Amino acid sequence: MGRGTVYITFAGRSIWALLNTYHAVLREGRCLPEEVHIIAETPCMPDTAAAVRGIGIISRRYGTSPAVSVTAVPCGDFAGAAGTVLDLARRRAGEGYEIALDITPGRKALIVSACLTLADAGIVPAHIFYLGLQGRESLPLPHPMIPLHLQALHDLAGGA
Repeated sequence: MGRGTVYITFAGRSIWALLNTYHAVLREGRCLPEEVHIIAETPCMPDTAAAVRGIGIISRRYGTSPAVSVTAVPCGDFAGAAGTVLDLARRRAGEGYEIALDITPGRKALIVSACLTLADAGIVPAHIFYLGLQGRESLPLPHPMIPLHLQALHDLAGGA
């Protein structure tokens, strides 16, 4: 049996995309991470302090308190960022953790680079989460304030 789940997400243009997907994952009981790692492109992405605070608030709501870390990567260095994700995933998977990857808030090039790098290394995340919103690209609102019929949490890895 594994040690738990490591949740890797990205600080993108909208802090709400990161927080709302995390909230949906916990609300739907898809996983309860022991660790949350935020990969943040700097200096082009917003301050991550709000994301860290938000993860803490949401986690407490569901009775958990994962360790939260932020790793800064240079803006536009997609291969370098993918290498950071690979190093983290390889280390934690080697220690028996499941990997959950949240692709909702990340920039497309970063997400594709990370996924291809993981695939090349033979690392298959247990979960690849994407929170889709119907009819809108984004809503700057907390997850519970968006009608549930407008949002759908997808696990592109099938949870396997």
